[in-house]
Amino acid sequence: MQIVVILLLVAFSPSLFGQTEGKLLPLMVVGGDTVPVCTLHEVVVVSKRTFASQAEQQRFNQLRRNVLIVYPYAVEAARLFRSINDELAQLEKKKDRRKFLRQKERELDAMYSYTLRNMTVTQGDLLVKLIARETGVSVYTLIEELKNPVSAFYWDKASSFFGYSLKQQYDPQEMRDIELIVRSLEAGY
Repeated sequence: MQIVVILLLVAFSPSLFGQTEGKLLPLMVVGGDTVPVCTLHEVVVVSKRTFASQAEQQRFNQLRRNVLIVYPYAVEAARLFRSINDELAQLEKKKDRRKFLRQKERELDAMYSYTLRNMTVTQGDLLVKLIARETGVSVYTLIEELKNPVSAFYWDKASSFFGYSLKQQYDPQEMRDIELIVRSLEAGY
């Protein structure tokens, strides 16, 4: 019987004497009581969306589908832009920079040209907006910096035939539906 009691005490001793491992938290005294203080992650509370009509709901659902398709490419484009800028900063000669950019352009063309050419016009417009959101600058400016102003002008005029501009900046207030969808994606919903 004594062996059973000793085994139980040994097995449950950490719970009897408190936690042996853990995290130290800052404390605050409120009205004579000591209260642990911790920082919580941001929580966004959104009410259930109501639509004025069935057509409006279908439009939103289509926008969500398109954003789900295009958003990973926008994130990848922003990552590539940052890495290319970092590598360009290390190259001293203009000739080396041009050579590096041509090589990168060929690699990216081989990886993404098929996918990008098969996007719809709406998805292309969304991609331009989301790249501007992720990088903080317009696609026109990106092309202007990485290639040249003539190429940026050419591609902007080509995009205008499809009804959008590469010069557009991303405004979360103006594009509330897109921002809502992207934030829900980032939060993992």
